[in-house]
Amino acid sequence: MARKFRCRVWVLVAFGGLWLTPAFAQFEEIVVTAQKREQSAQEVPVSVSAFSGEQARALGIDSTLDLALYTPGLTMGQNSGDGDFPFISIRGVSQRDFSDINESPSAVYVDEFYKANLIGLDQQIFDIERVEVLRGPQGTLYGRNATGGLIHYITAKPTREPEGFAQLTYGEYDRIKLEGALGGPLSDVVSARISVLHHEYDGWVENTVAGNEDGNALDNTAIRGQLLFEPSENASVNLLFQHSENDNDAGNMFSHVSADDPPPTFLAIPNIGQPGFGGFVEPTPDDPRDTHSNRDIFLKTEQTTGIARITWSGEALDFVSVTGFEETSKDATFDSDGTPFERGTEVHPNGEQFSQEFRFAGGSDRLQWLAGVYYVDYDIDGFQARCSPGFAGGCSVNRAPVVYELTTESWALFGNIDYRLSDVLGVTLGLRYTQEDKEYDLDNQDTGLVFNTTTVGDLARLDEDNVDFNARLNWTPSDDLLVYGGVSRGHKAGLFNLGFTARAGAIPGIPVGGETLTSLEVGFKASFREDRFRFNGAVFRYDYEDSQAFQFDGTTLSAQAFNSDAEITGLELELAARPVEGFDLLATATVMDATLEDVTLFGLQVVDTDMPLTPDLKLGLLGRYEFDAPWGGRLAIQGDVSWFDDQYFDSFNSPSHFEDSYSVANARLSWLDDDGRLALSVFAENIADTEYRTFSFDLAFLGFSTDVYAKPRWAGVSVDYSW
Repeated sequence: MARKFRCRVWVLVAFGGLWLTPAFAQFEEIVVTAQKREQSAQEVPVSVSAFSGEQARALGIDSTLDLALYTPGLTMGQNSGDGDFPFISIRGVSQRDFSDINESPSAVYVDEFYKANLIGLDQQIFDIERVEVLRGPQGTLYGRNATGGLIHYITAKPTREPEGFAQLTYGEYDRIKLEGALGGPLSDVVSARISVLHHEYDGWVENTVAGNEDGNALDNTAIRGQLLFEPSENASVNLLFQHSENDNDAGNMFSHVSADDPPPTFLAIPNIGQPGFGGFVEPTPDDPRDTHSNRDIFLKTEQTTGIARITWSGEALDFVSVTGFEETSKDATFDSDGTPFERGTEVHPNGEQFSQEFRFAGGSDRLQWLAGVYYVDYDIDGFQARCSPGFAGGCSVNRAPVVYELTTESWALFGNIDYRLSDVLGVTLGLRYTQEDKEYDLDNQDTGLVFNTTTVGDLARLDEDNVDFNARLNWTPSDDLLVYGGVSRGHKAGLFNLGFTARAGAIPGIPVGGETLTSLEVGFKASFREDRFRFNGAVFRYDYEDSQAFQFDGTTLSAQAFNSDAEITGLELELAARPVEGFDLLATATVMDATLEDVTLFGLQVVDTDMPLTPDLKLGLLGRYEFDAPWGGRLAIQGDVSWFDDQYFDSFNSPSHFEDSYSVANARLSWLDDDGRLALSVFAENIADTEYRTFSFDLAFLGFSTDVYAKPRWAGVSVDYSW
């Protein structure tokens, strides 16, 4: 079948001048650590977008979903609702498996600590120094599961001067958000910082069943403490400890939509106005965000993280050690049909992770080198259950659960060299060897399926090793221009499927092979007009072998990841400018075609499909203009609108899971005092109250599908004070 090239243009126009104090009133460049050393973003031969902590607060970035509004090449899906983990898609590379056991191919790091479990991810986004989004394979320096790229959150560190800030936000749905930090020296060699976050609001998914809770509430609290020991100028130890909880009784609710699955493809199609599950018909008039649930649903997550970073710098050698651990738990019940018929599910995963990285680096004027070793041990276990109409109480009380455990152990050796062949030409070479072992134990007590080394032998084990590489030429004919190009490869190990109703015949489909992505990329970064304009771009082509695609199998209620080759081709452009004083601009564009090849549909037809979470077209405009207020201080007017073209939420491209184009607009008006310490703002998010989905699930064989919607229009005020 001839491949149709669909022009996917993602254009995001955004202002880079989002700073809250006069110190940031100039067109400032953010320093990033994309290559595990501090560099200006314009000097890094990598496609990277970065936001400072001040910018993130000014933009109202509270979650990874918000981050996707302002970042080219980044799209987010939502698993079930607020407070749960997201589906991250970077340049079309994503893992949409909503089970709690599998890791994303677009990695997430916090202070160089890899997060295997993305439960509670949004509880990390407070008091950050910056966030970096790296596009393209990052397998050599960052390693695990950075096939598509990565998101790196860098927390604000203790300082030698007393400082702090507090931001209080109040908005509709009784939204209250308090974020703050206080830090400074404790002695000549010790500094400390404590950071807090509390974010809560009432459910914004209206439940039409009288007396029952509205859905998608949030009640999130997090605290982070850090100690920085600096016994000498060339040595430091930073200790971080964080605990966060989200505990609400409104849970995450789905919207019920009548659907059918006709032959020959058996793909889900909308059947609006007709009876759905159990003969249920949505009330009229009906807000598509509404749910109709009489189940007792909730979402509770808890996460504890510790990171120790040790650095030492000598005359010829630098040393870094990053040690991290994390414990994560989730207890959640869902109304899986969005009707009063008591169909539901519950999940109870628990994850434990330990990792250790040692790095050595050195160099001279022409050579920079880095070498290291990495180890991670990750275990996730728990149980999940479903219940059918007529059951009361918890699902696992009425129906036998699915009990599981997945253990992962991996280690890697890696190295990277940057060498200047001449004053204008350089080469970058990177290599990483990874060995990974996994063992899976699945006991489906509901259907009698037992899948472990005792029953299926090596099918329940995974033992893989692979080599990732990066080879790139960098040309800098002037201080204002960088041109780079090369080839890189990223790899993600195999995984295992976890479902509710899989039987013995499903055993061959439980293990899924690893995936390998080879990228060819050429890019440039240019500055001109006294650095008032910056223009960056990249062209890339991906050869994606055995990508771990995903399709929810509604006939068995099973998560079905499967291997499928894919090809992705794209072009990215970024323009940052200050055309006039007080007016800052960042414009980006990406053209992309992403195709899954030879996908076998439910009706056994083999077709090419669009990769999910990949809009054909994304257009946006965000602006900020700052000027003197007549009564003193400064006024800042900020507004943005983003337009997303159509996209699919499933790998089969079912009509029910096709999201038509939509636009989202936000606005903010701020007043800043003369010294930049106080900012008062009024804001509105999703001004037009656009109704759009972030995910959907296929249960068409039962007569319906379920949808997950994004937030409605939301207005509020905030006060931000720093010292």
